[in-house]
Amino acid sequence: METEEPTVDVAIESEGLSKQYYIGSLQDQNLTLQQRISRGMTAPFRRVLGLLRGHATAAANLHESFWALRDVSFTINRGEVVGIIGPNGAGKSTLLKVLSRITEPTSGRAVIRGRVGSLLEVGTGFHSELTGRENVYLNGSILGMTREEVRANFDEIIEFSEVGKFIDTPVKHYSSGMRVRLAFSVAAHVQPEILIVDEVLTVGDVRFRKKCMEKMQEVGTNGGTVLVVSHNAQAITSMCERAIWLEDGKVRKDGPVDEVVTEYLGEGIGETGERVWDEDPPGGEIATMQRMAIRNSQGEVSKKVDVRERFCIEMEIEVHESGHGIVLNNLLTNSDGVHAFCAIDTENPTWSKQSWVPGRHVLRMWVPGNLLQVDTYSVDAILWVWEPMQKLQCHIRSAIAFHVMESAEGSARGSFLGNMPGVVRPKLEWEMESGAESEVHARNLS
Repeated sequence: METEEPTVDVAIESEGLSKQYYIGSLQDQNLTLQQRISRGMTAPFRRVLGLLRGHATAAANLHESFWALRDVSFTINRGEVVGIIGPNGAGKSTLLKVLSRITEPTSGRAVIRGRVGSLLEVGTGFHSELTGRENVYLNGSILGMTREEVRANFDEIIEFSEVGKFIDTPVKHYSSGMRVRLAFSVAAHVQPEILIVDEVLTVGDVRFRKKCMEKMQEVGTNGGTVLVVSHNAQAITSMCERAIWLEDGKVRKDGPVDEVVTEYLGEGIGETGERVWDEDPPGGEIATMQRMAIRNSQGEVSKKVDVRERFCIEMEIEVHESGHGIVLNNLLTNSDGVHAFCAIDTENPTWSKQSWVPGRHVLRMWVPGNLLQVDTYSVDAILWVWEPMQKLQCHIRSAIAFHVMESAEGSARGSFLGNMPGVVRPKLEWEMESGAESEVHARNLS
């Protein structure tokens, strides 16, 4: 048989990939002892009958089925770093298991061209009674390394995993973090042409996750292919140029990472970059909120903004009574529920501590570029009557939402490819002095 040569430099090819699982019936739990014995005696005959009818033996007693994957097709070229996103139960882990040859597909086919290193579960392939040292050799052989290759990379594997002190301790005494560090270290040092990683990296601490991110980026930089599942929007947008969004076992969207992640996260929040209250606007008897919107640097309403460029939160309110001062307060919260900042202007001479005339008023709060971290943010709008006495008119939670998109050129990231933690990512001014010049400057400062 001749081997089919790919017309393009394709590393992973999925054609109509589908995976069906069967679910047992709860009705069997109500059977009497006599009925259970009878079913046990007839089970072999029912299994044979199922096989003759084309049903899988393991599914003979199962009554329901569902499709974890349904007609999933895509191709990934060598050197691509691709993120897989989607809600829980979308089929992400099932897809990786099929691609890693852990699970057979029900239909379709997946072609993998290259040596694969995969980490899909904490300590996959580890034996609890064996020591860390023994499990390195065991796991390495499972992943396709020879004993000589494991021996040659052993010191580097242990150093990367940071469990050298416990390497001769049985793995059953390891914490989940230690297990995942050792497992990832082995998988990363297989020298894979294709690296497949599931969301297990959430188990490790922040410092180790950073090392893992850098290792995956190193594989991609050296011409390898990386396929990674993560719920971390910043990780996906900073590592990948492309994302595949799975939903209900099907490909919902496949394309540039910024477009796919923005649409996915925006749908998850359930809001857009603009909100209008035509009927029953929130507020009180003195003032009500009529509209809110995110405008990008070009003045366009958008739920996507470039990390380098400024944008504004636009608010339109209606004042119903004269003789009152009005204050607006915006609270920005990221995807982890952490408050990024709260903004309020109590010093503007145009409206602060001034009596507002009845009618419609539009305020715009400008947020500078290179301030916020790459993430998805929701905006709470809080409308106060400030004078002659403080009185809350409304607090609209998650009124609008927007996504700050990654950019290297001109941003605080520059050419750095690693993870940049934190709620904000400002681009700050740096100075450097050398030798005698720095000594003179230091004396002047003193």
